[in-house]
Amino acid sequence: MTTSKDAWWQYAAAVVAIEPSRPIGVSVGLVRRTAGIWGPAMFCGAAVLAARRQPGYSHRSHHISGLAARGERSATVMVPGFLVLGLSSAVMPVTSVTVRRLARMAGFATIVAGLVPASAPRCPQPFVDPEATASDVGHGVASVATFALWTAMPIVAFRQCQPGWFRSLSGALSLWTVTGFVSAGATRTDESAHSGLAQRAFLGGVFAWYGATTIADLAQG
Repeated sequence: MTTSKDAWWQYAAAVVAIEPSRPIGVSVGLVRRTAGIWGPAMFCGAAVLAARRQPGYSHRSHHISGLAARGERSATVMVPGFLVLGLSSAVMPVTSVTVRRLARMAGFATIVAGLVPASAPRCPQPFVDPEATASDVGHGVASVATFALWTAMPIVAFRQCQPGWFRSLSGALSLWTVTGFVSAGATRTDESAHSGLAQRAFLGGVFAWYGATTIADLAQG
């Protein structure tokens, strides 16, 4: 005989689309499927909060990596931001096997970039700045690898992924990320006062693609 409590659970299960035997809550599957949204969102939030803990920091002039620099108060906020973003990239579902592998590699590289931080907020350039340390080399290699993978993902998605709107959007964002990658690299090399802005413009295209990936996956049911 079905009790009122059993009926309530069956109704709740129908509403939130979970099995009646499972507790109500956010499913692991949903967390994974929305990783392309919460990962970038938490990373951006960490950057905003961390900047308030580093006097003199400029979002226009300084790289985000400077917020995770060794010994800085801002690092206690920004390093977890790197780790969360890396995790979200690693677990984010993508229909293309190739793109999924690139996303996981990018996630791993992002985590390394967070765990091997720059030695100072100005992010000394390896092999160029005499004050650069081994940590700067490790962080630089991980960062360049991440940026390259981020640039490649929309390009490959444009060639391999569906539905059509996502493929078209990936093509448009490919132009954005390629241009942003070149611009970020050029301003970094020239130590431009707008290097932070160039980096954030690049990340805007990358994170837009992450969000579109999540929407495409959720739309498939």
